[in-house]
Amino acid sequence: MSRNRRAAVTALLVAASLAVGGCGSDTEPSTARTSTVPEDVTKSASVAAPKDESNSDDASAETTAGDDTSIEDALAAAGVDDSLVNRLGEIGDANNYGLGEGVKTGLEDRRGLAVTQVDACRNVAVGYQTWEGIRSADEASGASEDQAAAMADFLRTEFCPHVAPLKEAPLPQQTLDGAAEDDLGGRGLASPLTWWDARYPRVSWAKACAAQTGMPIGDSVAYRLAKDEVVCATLPFATSLKEHLISVDVVFSSPVDEDRARKSALALLPSDASATEPTEGTNPDWSYLGGGCLNINFRTATMEAMTDGLEKDAEPWASAVYYSDGATEDGAVGDYTGEVKQISLSTGANEPGASGELTC
Repeated sequence: MSRNRRAAVTALLVAASLAVGGCGSDTEPSTARTSTVPEDVTKSASVAAPKDESNSDDASAETTAGDDTSIEDALAAAGVDDSLVNRLGEIGDANNYGLGEGVKTGLEDRRGLAVTQVDACRNVAVGYQTWEGIRSADEASGASEDQAAAMADFLRTEFCPHVAPLKEAPLPQQTLDGAAEDDLGGRGLASPLTWWDARYPRVSWAKACAAQTGMPIGDSVAYRLAKDEVVCATLPFATSLKEHLISVDVVFSSPVDEDRARKSALALLPSDASATEPTEGTNPDWSYLGGGCLNINFRTATMEAMTDGLEKDAEPWASAVYYSDGATEDGAVGDYTGEVKQISLSTGANEPGASGELTC
């Protein structure tokens, strides 16, 4: 069965506000192909399916129940009109980016395709993605070399120049007098947004996080933890998790040693967290990138108690994935060197896949 992109499915996934995760799959890339914008940058603009199946039903229900204009609103905010959407759709239909070979897409499906490409354009513009990476990801998802090149060329020359930069909401006023722990003993990960806002100053996502973790889809927040350290996070879509940060990326202004990275991870975990032996990981076979990472699982009974009330799989674990350069949907950028530029910190343990290998 062909793995060509289905715009209608892509539209649903985008509206579901998927988060930028750290580790990828060892099976295959997202089936949602995309492409993207200015000059030379690298990464895939593919929209990955939700990693946590417990959230996907909530996402589908909320998307179909009253948020029908979210994609249209996103395109309007980006300055992309229906004329441009249809021109993109024609290129998509001609290059098997639609609903199947020989099937002409309608406006609604084309809007789904367009909204993913808006994200790609913005990611290339800030340096998080490159044209090479986008073409490679599309080829890995089923496009031929010529099809991927045709889409990328149209995006770069015709579509992306019309896409407006993301307009961020104003930063809130904060008092910054919060306690070191939240009511359940958390110190960051899985803690409510109100606790974060009381303890750390918010900063601009575009300035602090965009080049490292990509432009956000959905509601995002960024906090400064130290002069050289910020946290970037996207709020989960599921209603039960909406106001808790269950996955965050810690980004350093320049790489730090493992001791500093470990202390930074532990500072955002409950005080009973204890680290297990680290496991090295590599990028999945389908990735065009050669790269690696280091994973550390942390046992913490407090985390299980915190997540138990969030209608999420409650486990006494958290995980931290170290990247020496950065993490994309295609895996790690470069080999793991023992220095850490980015930590992807999440609830639950991170385990090897069916192949027995841990993937980045």
